[in-house]
Amino acid sequence: MIHARLRAGLKYSLFSLAVLPAVVACSDDGNTTSGGTGGFDPTATGGAGAALSGTGGTVGSGGAVTGGMPGVGGGLGGASPTGGAATGGASPMGGAVTGGALPTGGATPVGGGSPTGGVATGGAATGGVGAASTGGAGAGGSGAGGSGTGGEPTGGNPGTGGGTVIPDGGYPENTGAGCDVSAAQTGANNPNLPDPFAMHDGTRISTMAEWPCRRNEIKKDIEALEIGTKPEPPEVTASVNGNSLQVVVTTSSGSITLSSNIGNGSDCVMIAMGFGGLSSSCVGLTFNTDQVMSYANGSGSFDGGDPFFTVYPQAWQGNTSTVAKYAAWAWGVSRLIDGLEQVQDQLGIDMSRIGVQGCSYAGKMALFSGAFDERVALTIAQESGGGGINSWRTSQDFVDRTGTNIEKIDNTNYSWFLPSMQRLNPYTLPHDHHELIAMIAPRAVIALGNRDYEWLGDESGFKSINAAMEVWKAMGLEDHIGYDFTTGHSHCQAAQSQVQSAGAFISRFLEGGSDDTLIRVDPPSNGFDLDWTNVVDWATPTLQ
Repeated sequence: MIHARLRAGLKYSLFSLAVLPAVVACSDDGNTTSGGTGGFDPTATGGAGAALSGTGGTVGSGGAVTGGMPGVGGGLGGASPTGGAATGGASPMGGAVTGGALPTGGATPVGGGSPTGGVATGGAATGGVGAASTGGAGAGGSGAGGSGTGGEPTGGNPGTGGGTVIPDGGYPENTGAGCDVSAAQTGANNPNLPDPFAMHDGTRISTMAEWPCRRNEIKKDIEALEIGTKPEPPEVTASVNGNSLQVVVTTSSGSITLSSNIGNGSDCVMIAMGFGGLSSSCVGLTFNTDQVMSYANGSGSFDGGDPFFTVYPQAWQGNTSTVAKYAAWAWGVSRLIDGLEQVQDQLGIDMSRIGVQGCSYAGKMALFSGAFDERVALTIAQESGGGGINSWRTSQDFVDRTGTNIEKIDNTNYSWFLPSMQRLNPYTLPHDHHELIAMIAPRAVIALGNRDYEWLGDESGFKSINAAMEVWKAMGLEDHIGYDFTTGHSHCQAAQSQVQSAGAFISRFLEGGSDDTLIRVDPPSNGFDLDWTNVVDWATPTLQ
C-alpha cells in the first residue's frame, strides 16, 4: 500500500469523525429492523430566481433578477444569485462574472479558472484552456457576455496543478444544467465498469469543457434508475438568529423551514450529515434529515407526512414517493447552501470553501450531496459501503466470488433508493458508482473505509474509487481524490490515521493549507482481490 506523508498537528486535535451514540446505533449484521431490505444502518443560496421559459432574459443584458440561484426551465437569462444585475454573464455565487454566461449554451463560470481559486475574466464559450498551473488566473478566451445558444461551452477550462481549482466564489449548483442530455436505458450485460469518458452516443470526451455535459448524463442515469429526480432550486429565504440558521423553502405548494445550529469557526464551512465530528476550524452546520424526509430508524419505508411532500406533493404517488431519500436529502443540503449564500457576509464565510461529511448511511448522503452540488468543495464519505462509493457491479462480483453477504443492489434500503432499483441487474446499468464519485471532479473527495465490517464491502469500494480516480488523472488533479481504508476500529469511529487523512484534505481544500493529499491507504489484501484494472476496459484520456 502507499502511504502519503501526513501532517497531523495539534490543529486537528478537535477533529473527530466519531458518531454520537444518541444519533446512530450500528450492528454488524446489516439487517434492517423492518422490511427485511438490508441496509447498513438498521437503527439508529439565495432565493431562487423565477423559472424562466423559452430564451428569457438574455445573459449579460444588465437586467436585474430578484432571486438567488438562477431559475430553471429554458434559458437561465441574466440571473444574479444575490438579486443584483448580471453584468456580462450570470454570477454563480454573488458578484458578477465579467465574461461568459452560465452554461445554457454560453461559457461556464469555471472557464479559465485559477487552480488557487481565482476566476477567469474571459472563459468564453469558444475560449481557450485556462493555463495557470501554479496559481493565478487562467487566461481563458474572449467572451462577450451574452447568452449562448448551442449547448455546453467549448473552452475556458480550469488550470491544473497548484491549489484547488474552485473558482473565486465557488461554482453554481450545476454547471451543466443547460446541457441537452437525458438518461440512458439499461442495456446488455457489461461486466466491466462503464467508461466515464463516453457520452451516451458513444463519443468520448477529450476536453475539460465537455465534462459538465458528461457529468450531467451520469446525473440523469442515477436519478432515473436509483434515486429519482433531485428537484431544481426553489425560492429560498435565509436568516440568522443567534447561533441558528433558518432557511425557508417555498414552492407553489407550500413552505418548509430548514434549521441548523451554527458552530464557531473560520471562513470555511463543514456540513455534517446526521452526526458530529465537525472540523475544529470551520464554521459547523448540521443537516437534519427529518426536516426533509425522515430517517425513521433506517426503516425501508416512506412517510407521506414528511416535510418534503409539503413542497412537492406531486412526488407522493400510490402511497410511496417518486423521489428517494438520497435525492431529497441532497436537495435539502443544497437548500442549506442556498441559505448560506444569502447570509455569507453576516457569517463571514467563503462560499468556495464548503465541505460535507457523513458516515455509514450518512456517508452515502454526503457522497450524493457532494456529487450533486458543485458548490461543495470537499466531500468526506466515511464507511459509505454499498450504494455509496461501492460500485454495484464490483459488489456483486465480490459476493459471487466469496459468498460473503454485503450490501448490493438487491438488498439495500429501498426508501433510501427507489424501490424499483431492487429489480435491476447491476451489469445492465448504463452507469455505476465510480461515476457517482467522478461527478465530484475536479473538486475534492476522500473516502474512508473499515474492513472490520464486512457488510461495507471494502473490496468493491477500493476498486470503485480507483476507477473513479482516472477522471481526476485525466484532469491532472490526482491529489484531489484520496482514500484511507485503515482497519482495526469501530464503525464510524475513525482510526487516528484516518483523522489525519481527512484533516489533510480539510486543511488544503477548506482552510487554504498546502498539505500533501496524495493519500492512498489500501485495505488489507488478505481475501481481497485488489486488482481494480480487471474491471475496466477503457483507456484514460488527457482532458485538454
